[in-house]
Amino acid sequence: MSTPFALDHVRIINQARLELESAGNPSYVVAVVDMEGQTHLAPMVFATVGPAAEHATRLNRAAFSTGEQVVIVSRSAAGRRAMFTVVEPRTLRKLHQRLEVIEETFVELDTKI
Repeated sequence: MSTPFALDHVRIINQARLELESAGNPSYVVAVVDMEGQTHLAPMVFATVGPAAEHATRLNRAAFSTGEQVVIVSRSAAGRRAMFTVVEPRTLRKLHQRLEVIEETFVELDTKI
């Protein structure tokens, strides 16, 4: 499926970052990207991909006529690594994936400096 305009995946992830990090692990949020490239996040953060995909499907029906694109942004963390993924909601096809190291303070590490 071709998209009407190119998505800025890094920008989408950065705009969803706060909601995803504060929601726990794993977390999924639906994002609607308008024709100007602005990302509008759904007010709900989901713990599993199923309900997020259902919500995205409902939003996608409305967005189709306006030219907006709907994606799901997810975050999962294990150890000191966090993975952010942008997926297409109908097929759950991975559009972009970003791996990051979770930074820890010396207090969190509980070791000598």
